Amino acid sequence: MSYKRSKYFKTSSKKKIKYLFINKKSRITVVFFHGFMSDMTGAKPQAIQKFCKKHKLNFLKFEYSGHGKSQGEFIKGNISKWSNEAKQL
Repeated sequence: MSYKRSKYFKTSSKKKIKYLFINKKSRITVVFFHGFMSDMTGAKPQAIQKFCKKHKLNFLKFEYSGHGKSQGEFIKGNISKWSNEAKQL
């Protein structure tokens, strides 16, 4: 999996968060929250993305700050910060 179509979202704290949103004009959006010290390029998000494409569902995946290609240092993050980033997206 590559980051080809992904973009950056700037949070209220000015951090760049890597994300991919696929808009299928659906009333349903599936959001993938990756695990601890993970990213959005693994087999699970890829499989869910494929499912959403097949069933014409919107899909959002992203990386918390300090993960993958997102800005920030992992050791400066915490659940509260990462939850806030997810809400902003």
